[in-house]
Amino acid sequence: MQNLTPRQQRERDFYSQYSQQHREEEVVFDPVLGRERRPWNSYWRLYQLVQEAFCDPSQRLLDFGCGVGSASMCYAHIGYRVSGFDVCEENLDECRRKAERYGFAGRTDFSVQAAEDLTYPDASFDVVAGLDILHHVEVEAALLQARRVLKPGGIAVFREFVEVPAFDVVRNSPLGTWLVSNEPSLDEHRTEDEHKLNTEQMRMVSSVFPDAEVIRFNLLSRVRRFIPNKHPERPSRIERLDQLVFRALPFTQRFGGDVVMVLRK
Repeated sequence: MQNLTPRQQRERDFYSQYSQQHREEEVVFDPVLGRERRPWNSYWRLYQLVQEAFCDPSQRLLDFGCGVGSASMCYAHIGYRVSGFDVCEENLDECRRKAERYGFAGRTDFSVQAAEDLTYPDASFDVVAGLDILHHVEVEAALLQARRVLKPGGIAVFREFVEVPAFDVVRNSPLGTWLVSNEPSLDEHRTEDEHKLNTEQMRMVSSVFPDAEVIRFNLLSRVRRFIPNKHPERPSRIERLDQLVFRALPFTQRFGGDVVMVLRK
C-alpha cells in the first residue's frame, strides 16, 4: 500500500485496535429486502437509491470506505459486483469472512487503500456508495477520486453528518454538553480526527460534483434520545415527521443534521 499520511495512520491504528475489542454483529439486510421502505431514514434512503440505480448484474459498485463490510453485503445482495477498500487490514479480513458466510465471495473483492489515493482505473464503477466515510478523510481529495473512478453517467451516493451552526453552538457549549452528554458508545467509535462536514466542505461537494442533490434528515429527530423506545427496530414516527416539516417549511432543511448526497457524473 502507498505511504499513509499521519491522519490515515491514526485511522488505521484506531480501527485495528477497535476490531480486536468489538465483535461485529449480524448483517441486517432489511433495507434491501424490499419488504418495506423507509425513505425518511437516511440509511434506508441511501440503500433505496442504490437499489434504484441497479439494472444489470454486471454493474460494479465501489463501497467507498467499506469498514467491516456490512454495507458491501447488502450491495451484493441487490446484485452488484462489489469492490471495497479500507485502510485497516483487520476490517477487510472481516469483510472477507462475511462474504464467505453469506455466499458473496464470488461477487466481492476487498483491498487496502486510502480514499484520497485509489488505485482503481478511471471510470471503473457504475455506482459509488459511502456510508459515514467522508468525515474520516480529506474530503476534496476523496471526492476527486470518487469522481475519477465513476463511469460517465454514474451515480455516487454518500450518507454523512453535517454541522448545523445554529444547533451545534448550543450543543457544544458547556451547558449543552452537560444537558445532552454524548452516549459512551459514541465516543468509542470516534477517532480524534472525525468532525461533521462543515459549510466549506459541503461547497467542495458541489465543486467536484456540480450535479449534486442534498437530501436532509434529522431535525426533530434530535430529541429521540429523550423519548423511551421499547421497539427501536420499528419505523420512527419522528423521522417521518421530519420529512413532513421539510416539505411544508423548506427553509427548515438547513437545520437537518444528517444528509444523503446524490452526486451524478
